Amino acid sequence: MDLQIDSQLPALTQDQALTGWRREFCIELLGAGQARVFTRLVLTPSHKAAELQNGVLFHRVGAAFGDLNSFLKLAAEPMRQLVESATRQQPRRDNLFAAVVYDNRAWERVMDALDQWQRRPHASARIVMAPQGLRATPRQLSVLTRRSAHMQAAVAREISARREAAVLAGQPGHH
Repeated sequence: MDLQIDSQLPALTQDQALTGWRREFCIELLGAGQARVFTRLVLTPSHKAAELQNGVLFHRVGAAFGDLNSFLKLAAEPMRQLVESATRQQPRRDNLFAAVVYDNRAWERVMDALDQWQRRPHASARIVMAPQGLRATPRQLSVLTRRSAHMQAAVAREISARREAAVLAGQPGHH
């Protein structure tokens, strides 16, 4: 198996992600045990029929996908099966939209591995999700909210009483 790997991932900014841009993991099956692996940035989802005319298989990846080489190590066996099964063909009446024939089950295993790779726990996620101490229950929160409202009312009464006392005492500047 001969893989040409373009491990340079296209940058995906937050603005792009919010406006519909996404990345796709792609394998261009060249036939004779050769393939090109890359990721690309797209605004609209690719169409399977159009990509098959070029021998390209694709699968959407999340914005956090950032380590193509590690994924390829994990998915080495299904990738090998996929690439070795691929055969380029000349378009004929019965295969106008597919420039390549391949083992669909191997491609499904690659996509499954890719999905699992993206869902794996990350070291940074474990740090962020560290215990944060005890949290108040909803009932405790309602009690605290009532206490807060009582405190605000008491402070407002105190301020009002001070203003009234100042007015009665005839101090200027207080109404």
